[in-house]
Amino acid sequence: MNYSENHIFTYIVEFRGGTYCTQVHAENVEASISKWLDNIKKEKNEIMFLGDKTIHALECQINSPIYPPTQLDRLKNIWFLSLNSKSGSFSINIVKTSNS
Repeated sequence: MNYSENHIFTYIVEFRGGTYCTQVHAENVEASISKWLDNIKKEKNEIMFLGDKTIHALECQINSPIYPPTQLDRLKNIWFLSLNSKSGSFSINIVKTSNS
């Protein structure tokens, strides 16, 4: 991957009383969401209450056009995304933190 052509997006996720942070490289915020999901698939054992069914529910919502991230008013490079599963809600803040 040529990181010089991508941006770094920082994900700050609240889920069932825990806060989880990760960073991904992507061309834009929409592409970063899929990369974030790939990361949590790899890190699921580090996130309490996160299992395969919850990941599948998140994947279905992310692939749905009704769940785009919302850019926060009057702020640059910050988005919010809310996802739900039977295991709990995900409140996700996405921050474009770097151009490289």
